[in-house]
Amino acid sequence: MERAGRGAIYKRALAKFGLRTCYNGATKTEAEGPKMAIERVDSLPRPHKFTVEEYFAFEERSEFKHEFIDGVIYDCGDVLPGDPIHPDYVPGYPMPHLFSVEEYLAFEAESEFKHEFIDGIIYDMTGGTSNHSEIKVNLTYALGSRLRESGCWMRNSDMLVRISETRHVYPDLSVVCGEALLAEDDTVLLNPVAVFEVLSPTTAGYDRLTKLDYYRGMQSILAYVIVDQYEYQVELYTRSGSGWHWQSFSDIDDVIPLDMIGCELPLAEIYRGIEFYQD
Repeated sequence: MERAGRGAIYKRALAKFGLRTCYNGATKTEAEGPKMAIERVDSLPRPHKFTVEEYFAFEERSEFKHEFIDGVIYDCGDVLPGDPIHPDYVPGYPMPHLFSVEEYLAFEAESEFKHEFIDGIIYDMTGGTSNHSEIKVNLTYALGSRLRESGCWMRNSDMLVRISETRHVYPDLSVVCGEALLAEDDTVLLNPVAVFEVLSPTTAGYDRLTKLDYYRGMQSILAYVIVDQYEYQVELYTRSGSGWHWQSFSDIDDVIPLDMIGCELPLAEIYRGIEFYQD
């Protein structure tokens, strides 16, 4: 008996569950072309797996039809030369949907949880540990008490920051000086001056590498502060006329200079109440 090809198996599975197939049947040669591929960044969090309720809500808003397989929403129809290509796309098969920023914001407005948006892909945000939560509270208190008379204001991790039209993220803390420029019914901040991230085990690479690159590309940001939750370690990236500069602070008596927001931040206050246990 001849083994069924992957395309035939895919069609059969869709038919079994009463779903309409939009498998385009293209061969690898037919599907190849001068398309713009979106690069898969290994340090990014896990792409969101949609529930069937989320799929139906999305499908109801969309003017086009899509399929839903194992938590992934797929486009119907051929991939045309010049179209952006999802990094998980396999030539000859439907392509995972690349969301527009409007689709992302509509999804985010209805979601119980927060997600970040990078180049058409919606990513889950992970939960935090006790240390992570306590350090964020310490940062909020320490910064808040210093910024009262400075003309700068904090935003917590509920505030979405637009890095660019195709990239929206939630820093753990943001600081804006002067008037906050907001979009999307005041849910998106456009001009943070400083951003803070407390590292998590699953997102350390994302925060240290990918987000560093994103934040450096945003003209309003003058400082990016990365705080470790497992040891006394704070990294400070600052913008100047000659480029970006990096400093590291690992002594509990160190004080972090944040001239761009008019204050200094002692490590002792960031790590107040935090105990590190040696194995």
